[in-house]
Amino acid sequence: MRTWDQPPDGPFERSDLDRLRIPRQQLAEWLALGAVVHPVRGVYLAERCAGDTGARAAALARRLPPGAAVARSTAAWLQGFDPRAPDQADAPLPLECVVPVGATPPRRPGVVARQSLLLPGDVVDVDGVPVTSPDRTALDLLRHLRPHMGLAVLDAMTAASAAAPDALLERLAGMPGQRSVARARRLVELCEPASESYGESWLRLRLVDAGFPRPEPQIWIHDRAGRGLYRLDLGWRERKVATEYDGVEFHGSPAARAADLRRRDRLAREHGWTVVGVGRGEVLGHSLALELGVGHLLGIAPTIRRRTW
Repeated sequence: MRTWDQPPDGPFERSDLDRLRIPRQQLAEWLALGAVVHPVRGVYLAERCAGDTGARAAALARRLPPGAAVARSTAAWLQGFDPRAPDQADAPLPLECVVPVGATPPRRPGVVARQSLLLPGDVVDVDGVPVTSPDRTALDLLRHLRPHMGLAVLDAMTAASAAAPDALLERLAGMPGQRSVARARRLVELCEPASESYGESWLRLRLVDAGFPRPEPQIWIHDRAGRGLYRLDLGWRERKVATEYDGVEFHGSPAARAADLRRRDRLAREHGWTVVGVGRGEVLGHSLALELGVGHLLGIAPTIRRRTW
C-alpha cells in the first residue's frame, strides 16, 4: 500500500481517499498541520498548491453544476493570457465562473460566480477543466475589464490566433442592448496582433483616445541597401514621429536607458525620426503631457480633456 508523505498535487475529496489509498487519519493529520486547504467546499488541495491558479480551478471544477465553466480572468489565465493590471501583478486571481441561468452557483470566499447564457461552443476543456472558449473569454473581458487591459489581452489573444476579430464582431452584433457592447466593439476594432507587449497596447489606446490617427505598429527603418536597422513600436511615417513603450524589464536599467538615448539620437540624426519614449507611469498616469507632446510633434491638438481609464 502506498504511503503519502505529503498531500497529492491535484484536488481531491473524501470520496477519493480509498482510490488514492490515503488513510482518513492521514487526512486528519494534514488538516491539523495546515498541509491541505479548502479552495472550494468539500474539495481539498495541498497547501503548497494554494497559489496555483490551475490547481484552484481544477478544484472549483469539481463543484460546478452541469453546463457551467470557469470564466473571465481565470479562463484567460488558463488559456495563457494574464488579465491582471500592473498594480495587481502579484495578487492571486479570483476564481471566476459562470453557471447556466437557473443553476445554483457555488458559494465560497474567493469564488466569484455569475449566471449567464452559455451558447453551444462557449465551453471548452482545458486540462480537464470546463473553461469558456477563447472567443467567449475575450468578449467577457472586453466588456468587464478596464479598457486598456481588455485591449491588451485581446491583442495578445489575436497575436496567438486564439481569438478572431471578425468572429468577435459578429457575436457582438447579436448582443444589442447588452452591457458595454459598444465599448467591446470599439476595442475589437482597435485590436492589433502586431503589438508585442501590454505596454504597447496601452500606449496605442491613449494615442487613439487623444484623437490622433491610429499609429502604425512595428515600423522598420532600413538603410540604403534595404537592411532593417531599427524597429519602432508605434508611429506615423508621413511625419516621421514615433512613440515607444519603455517597460521596466528591458528598459529600466541605467545601461538600457543610455542605449535607448543613443539609438534615438541616431534615428534623429541619420534618419530624421523623432522618437518619444514613455514609461508605465506616463502611459497609465492621468497627466496629459504625453498627448500634448505627441500632438505638438504631429501638429494635431489632442481632443481628450481627461483620461477615463
